[in-house]
Amino acid sequence: MPSENQPVITSDRPARAVIVGSGSMGRWWARSIVASEVAELVGMADLDESVARAAVAQSGAEDPDSIAVGRDGVQLARDLGADILVNPTVPVAHHPVTVAALHAGIPVLGEKPVTETLPEAISLMAHTEVTGVPFMVSQSRRFFPQVRQLRAFVAEHGPAVLTSAFFSLFTEHDGFRRTQGHPMLRDMGIHAFDTARHVLGTDPVAVTAQGHRPPWSVYSHDASVTATFEMTDGSLFVYNGTWNARGLPTYWNSEWRIAGQNGTATWDGQGTPVVGTDNEDRDRELNAELSAPREAEPNQIDASLIEFVSALREGRRPLCEVHDNVLSFAMVEAAVAAVENRARVEIDELLETARQDAIAAERDDDARAVMESWGSVRAAITQAQAGAGEQVRPQV
Repeated sequence: MPSENQPVITSDRPARAVIVGSGSMGRWWARSIVASEVAELVGMADLDESVARAAVAQSGAEDPDSIAVGRDGVQLARDLGADILVNPTVPVAHHPVTVAALHAGIPVLGEKPVTETLPEAISLMAHTEVTGVPFMVSQSRRFFPQVRQLRAFVAEHGPAVLTSAFFSLFTEHDGFRRTQGHPMLRDMGIHAFDTARHVLGTDPVAVTAQGHRPPWSVYSHDASVTATFEMTDGSLFVYNGTWNARGLPTYWNSEWRIAGQNGTATWDGQGTPVVGTDNEDRDRELNAELSAPREAEPNQIDASLIEFVSALREGRRPLCEVHDNVLSFAMVEAAVAAVENRARVEIDELLETARQDAIAAERDDDARAVMESWGSVRAAITQAQAGAGEQVRPQV
């Protein structure tokens, strides 16, 4: 991408969007799209159409009856001539829904995790290459202005030596997370891992990790974990996360400390980052710049939507496109493997094993051939990233 097959949305109208999946995230997406200046909600799909209607009803739409509902999101999008499909279904549905949409020529904006397994994620890389249709994963933390500030500081004062993200928030989720394997890594770790890659401008090489399930935990698996990643620039990234500890909670974005060659930055996950170098005068200047009043701007999924539609309008690869996102997802699955095997796990070995599993499971001959043609998964990712556009600030 850009590809001759890539759909184009002109700037004189909002993108016509269909959402598939009407759970809590689907309802959030519905409200976001209805309030958006870059998209309009034309359809809502769920296996239970009454759930889809309820999601439309709470969306804030002026005329809920004008928004179509159905059971098959891809078919609904085709029938309505939708420009994009937003896919906040449960993880097990991410692969089949996305594949169907891509082959129908409909760009997909998906929710994390990219899919349920790493082989399926690698398969989706291949399907985007076969179809030339864009697929972006909404890693919404990248769009916080503080994350961009940290990224800019590291670019000027790095490279990083040691980075830590600490997450602690006593939470007893209901639903699938109670029985999900490694819920802290799979539900929360992905946010910090993707943020670290984006802020540091580096990628994972290997990981060691350990999980813990205290006796009072309501989760079937470890909801407390620590993981240490070796990154391509030689630095270390350490993640500590728990839903089991009471008192002094962090924000959902974790608490960060980034120690670099020429400066250190901290962020509490909510307010303004604080930075320091070995020059006190420069520190005052830097921190004044960071804390200066700024205009409110879109963030989280609102910004993801703007980035996706903007990329389609501009004919560029969006930030968080599936090739890029697979490395963040691979960090999760590598950490899971490290916990389960109590051993250091190399990312490239994990990716290549997943590629072979993806090839064996793939039903589409063209997608299988694409995966077989790659020198390696990382090589395919690197080649795709060479054409990626750099998002600076969400613009309506």
